[in-house]
This record gives sequence, structure tokens and C-alpha cells, in this order.
Amino acid sequence: MRLLLLLSTLYLLRGREVGVGGQSCKPPSSPPFNISQDQGGLSVTVNGVQVLQHNAVHPMLFVGEGQDKVVEFSGNFFITPYVEQRVALTNFTLSEAADGGYNLTLSYATYWVTLRLSAGVATPLVVAIVDSSNNYNRLWLRVPAVADERVYGGGEQFTYLDLRGKVFPVWTREQGVGRNKSTLTTFLADQLGKAGGDYYTTYFPQPTWLTSRNYFLHYTGSNYAVLDFRNPQFFEMFVEEDTSGAEWHFQVQSSLSDLVSCLTGLLGRMKPLPTWLYEGAILGVQGGTEKMLSRLKTATDKGISVRGLWIQDWSGTKQTPFGKRVFWNWRWDSDHYAGLNDTIVSLRKSNVRVLAYINPSLDMRGDLFSTAKDEGYLVKNQAGQTYLHNSGSFRCGLVDFTNPAAYNWYKDDVIKGNMLKLGLGGWMADFGEYLPVDAALYSGQPASLLHNQWPRLWAQLNHQAVSEMGEAGEDVVFFSRSGFSGMGNATMLMWAGDQNVDWSMEDGAASTIPASLSLGLSGVGLTHFDIGGYTTYVLPALKMVRSSERLLRSAEHAVFGPVFRTHEGNIPSVNAQFYTSPYMLDCFKRLVDMFTALSQYHQHVVNVTYFTGLPAQRPLFLNYPDDEGSYKVQYQYLYGDDLVVAPVYLPNITTWPVYLPADPSDTWVYLWNTSLISPGGSSLTVRTLIGQTPVFYRNSSAFVDTFVKIGKMLPIPPPTLPPPTPTTDSQHTTDPGTGLAQRWGGSLVLICLSLFLCKLM
Repeated sequence: MRLLLLLSTLYLLRGREVGVGGQSCKPPSSPPFNISQDQGGLSVTVNGVQVLQHNAVHPMLFVGEGQDKVVEFSGNFFITPYVEQRVALTNFTLSEAADGGYNLTLSYATYWVTLRLSAGVATPLVVAIVDSSNNYNRLWLRVPAVADERVYGGGEQFTYLDLRGKVFPVWTREQGVGRNKSTLTTFLADQLGKAGGDYYTTYFPQPTWLTSRNYFLHYTGSNYAVLDFRNPQFFEMFVEEDTSGAEWHFQVQSSLSDLVSCLTGLLGRMKPLPTWLYEGAILGVQGGTEKMLSRLKTATDKGISVRGLWIQDWSGTKQTPFGKRVFWNWRWDSDHYAGLNDTIVSLRKSNVRVLAYINPSLDMRGDLFSTAKDEGYLVKNQAGQTYLHNSGSFRCGLVDFTNPAAYNWYKDDVIKGNMLKLGLGGWMADFGEYLPVDAALYSGQPASLLHNQWPRLWAQLNHQAVSEMGEAGEDVVFFSRSGFSGMGNATMLMWAGDQNVDWSMEDGAASTIPASLSLGLSGVGLTHFDIGGYTTYVLPALKMVRSSERLLRSAEHAVFGPVFRTHEGNIPSVNAQFYTSPYMLDCFKRLVDMFTALSQYHQHVVNVTYFTGLPAQRPLFLNYPDDEGSYKVQYQYLYGDDLVVAPVYLPNITTWPVYLPADPSDTWVYLWNTSLISPGGSSLTVRTLIGQTPVFYRNSSAFVDTFVKIGKMLPIPPPTLPPPTPTTDSQHTTDPGTGLAQRWGGSLVLICLSLFLCKLM
């Protein structure tokens, strides 16, 4: 069946220039780039698009000196660069290099940098530093821009799809709680845990941008960098520390979709997922074997197709002053999950897999920590002692992936030995953002240069463990939260991390949409999210719990994506769950039925990602670059070529606006009312009951019969429900600190600390 779907996908892609798992870039022109000089300056173009310019008034390179202040609190990093000197390299000399390309030396006074401009293997222009005065520790590269130019990429961005007018640091870190400095949630999280985040905080940054002038720029280094898109005349990339060997790759194509394909050819392209993922839900449950099986029985008795049980507490739990926490000692706890080994075998006979959880840290109370410490496998501090970091209510060590022995031990003994040989069908590969900048690594490399690489090393370790199992690992899937350049070859699947269970734009369900779109434009095309969100709290004067509506709207959104996986949240007892009531069970059965009815379409979409590099969830303009309205939409997406999906991310909604791109050769049909047909190019408002995500399909799609079938699956009439819990996340414009402290007294500290702890597993 998998081969048949692959062949079917190739047939549907006929006429497109694709390569199976390889590049699908159109070849560069000859010569691949051009340099012209006039009036004391130069201009570099690729396929007629100007990508670099330099003259005394508009220099392309600045160098400088400075030092940074770095503050870190449990994965939340605050970097304040202090620039002591910034020098424009206004002078230049250009010469042809003996081995092809050009040498461009930019200088001023005692500062100089020699750049090699040459054609690369995968890109028509590579700019590399080949020599310098070495008397600076930071630089700024400027690229010309035009006033109406749009810019995308930057990795996984949760707040903005078009990055124009903003600044984006490239530094993997915790995403934050709230991510909006004007909200109470973010304010409280900041007060003690410094965990509130901001519009730019992300688990997965990437020094890559693509623009509406149809070029991309990718920086190959892992230094701390900043992408600055504020100026109307230029874009600027700031890079710190050692830039020797740094390269900037430029690519120009005729469309953004071709650029994305080229980018995946450069950075790596994701492989197809195991097909069992499309056949049912992965239910997030916990509490031991008996409870796990009870939840499964509740679902299957209702007729819900279940293909996975994800148990994050498989390694046991530990009581802490702030409640039970997962024990970060990555081996099966046979007391907590009695008979799990036999249960896994039994469940596989019913096509149900058990998935688990792991991260790169070890609780110092566990035997794995003791082994790692004794063997010297843990990251050390500058004094040569084990670097212990605080995880809120316990301390742990971080495995040093630059130590080959430590890397292999974690891969072979922990993941292969304790997880894969147990029979697990997959796991959440959490964290990866926490490497401190003052750590001492086995390799001797500066931790500041390895920090951004750590997520890729972590994903790569997981991937190798699965691959080395051969046939036993063929249908295993793990999913990553953190990332950096090159994740397409390192991970199997991304997930969007920890969203709030509320309706906030910056950290609720809505934020997962621009996150998936920006990630896809950055070359990583397969991702998903926790159905219902994760971050929950019940505190004096502050309450954020998941309503039935929030859970169901999230689940109906997940139907139109490659993976359907639930999460109970960090306080399951107060959150609505799929098993909360007969009504919720009925709704979930219908939604899972819809998801499984789309199984062949899911597989087709993922195969297209493999063949072309185009993401499964993509912005409308990627397919419709001539439709101006598509560029203004960041909370809708195309799922594959055939579906426009407009998830409902606000409460108490019965109608919802949808923008449809103009398709000159086709029309759009509303999934829930096939008499509603539109040529696109405009917005319209549709009726949307709970369970009816606004979705339109292309009338000429090869999957029309499937879409019609789903459209006939009517939503479940709701019983009389209590009104949704009103949000408590109000805005403030004055300093709230004193008033909050007076009103809540000593509970403020507890509130802040609890907000911070709810982000830690």
C-alpha cells in the first residue's frame, strides 16, 4: 500500500521537476552570479536579482568589538550585547581568484575582511570569510531590500509569519509562558521564573530568510545571531564570536515554492512517516498500566480508532514540594507500569503502540545519573565538576553529546537498550535548548557556539538509535521540540511545544499556525501540536484551565494535519479530556473517524513533502504567488494542494471568516455545504459549529470523494453546557507590580513559581 501511494503521488506530481528525497532546484544560470562595478561600488546579482551591494554610503559589511551579558534561568536565556565599537568597512578591492570566483576585500583603518564569492554545489552564490584582521568579535552583513518586500523563515516563529519590521534573535530557548509583555500571564511568569517569553522566543530559530523577491539567504554558522528587518532599505544579519569559515548561501528561483524545495536540498529533507500514524489517534494518558488500559478501553468501547498510547510517566514519578513530576531516569519503572513489557506485546497485536518520553537530562536521584557522572558523561562547569541545572524542584545533569563515549552510551544503552528493546513505538524527544554558555564541553569547543547545535545533536542521536535497529525500528517515530538548521535530516517529526490551554493569540492554539507555516518555509515540513494545549494552572486570583470547547476546537484543527495526538495537560484533573463525558467521547470518535478517512490524503501530502520539500501545512501564497490577498493571511493554511483550512481559535464562535485564493483553473467547495462554491480571490463568512473547522477543497482534487464523505459526518449536538470559563488574562498599561503584591501578598511568589514549573515536565 505504501508503494502504491508513493507511485500515486508521483503521478499527481507529473509535470513538476522533482527528485526523490533529493533536490528539486532549477539549475542556475550561466554564470551563476554576476558582479558589476561602477561609481566606486559594486553590485552582485543572481538570476537578475540583486542580493548584495557595496559602496562608501551603503557598505555591505561592518565589524566591531563588544561583550555580552548572558543570563539564563532554566532554559530562558537573556542576551544583552554591548557594542563597544562598530566600524563600516567602506573600502574594497575585487580580484579574480585563481581557483574560480572572486576575492572581495573590505577594509577600513586596521580592520579588514576578505570574502570569497563563488558558486556552490547546492546554491549559485556562496559568500565565505577566508581571511581577516582578527581584531573584531562581531560583524553585521547588510543585504539590499525594497520597501514592499516581504520576508519569511527564521525557523519556527509563533507570532509573526511576515517578519518585516521586527528583530529576531537566533538562539534556541524556552518559548515562554504567555509570550506577550502586555498580558498578566506573561508578567507573572517573568517576575520569578523569567519565563514569560516574547514575540521572538522560540525553541527552533534558524539563520535563514526568504523574501518576496524570490531569494533566500542561509548562514551556516551556529553563533548567536540576530535577523533585523526593520530598515526599509536593507536587511541585516548580526553574528557574534568566531566567524572564520562562516558561509552565507544565496539562492534565487522563480517562486517561493521553488526556493523552499532548494532550501530542503541544502539543509536536508524530511522522510515519510510510518503509515500507522494516519490510522487513528495517539492518546496522551498516564498513571500506570491499569489506568492506561482503562483509558484505552473507554476509547475503543466507543469505537474510537486508537493507534498509540503516549505515556510520559513510563519512567516513574517522584513527589516534589510542587507535586508529582516525571522521574528523569530513562528506564521502565516496573512498579508504576506493572507488566508493561507484556502489555506492549499484547497491544501490538491490536495495532496499538506504546510511546514514551525522554530528554537529554538525568535526575541526580537516579542510577543513570550516577553512571553518567562516574563515567564523565555529563557536561561540566568551568571548575571541572558536573554542571547541575535546576529543573524547578530537582537538580539534573546534561549528557555531553560532544563526548563520543557519552553519545554512544545514551544512544545504545538508554534509547536502544531501555526504550527500543522494550518495544516502544516511539517517544517525545523533549528539550535540547538548555546547554549553558559557561559550560565546559568534552570537545573543548565553546558552549556558546554549540548551544544552537544542541537540538540537532539531540535529534540526530535519536534518529541514529532508530536507524541502527534496522527492521525493528522501521515503524518507530520520535518527535522533537527544539531545533536548528539541518533538522530535516535529524528528526522524524516536529511538535510545537507547550501552548497554553487558553485562547490567547501568542501562546494558545492560534500560535501553532504561524509556527507551522514559518517552520515549513524554513525547510522543515512535518509538524504537529498537543491537542488541547499543555500549560494549565489553578491559583489564587488566577486560573487557566481547558474547556471542552478549547479541546474540541483544537482536535478538529488536528484532523487536517499529519498527526492526531492528545495531551492531558500538566494538571489533567482540571482540564477537559476526551473521556470527560459521553458527549466528549462521541465528538472524539467522529473527529478521529474524519482523521482516519483522510489517511490516504495524509500519506499523499507527506509524500509530496518528501518528493518536493514543500511543507504539509503551507501558507496560501506558496501555491498562489499571484494572489495578493494570500500574503495577508497567517492564521489559515493549505494542507497539501487541495485543502484550505481556517481553524477556529477563539471561543463562542458560530461564524468564521475564510479567505480563498484565486485559482484561475479551479473553484473551491465548502466541506460542510457543497452548494457553497467560490472561485476565490476574496473572503467570505461561513457557519461553523463545534466540530466543523472551516475547510474548502479544490473541485478538481483527486480526493473529492474522500472530502465529500467527511463532509457528511455531521457534528454531535452538544448537551446543555456551562458557559466557558472567562479568561483572566487582562491587559495592563501601568506598572502592575505594587498593586498585585498588595492584593495577593505572599501568593504572588507561589503564582509566579507555579507558572514557571508548569513549563517543566
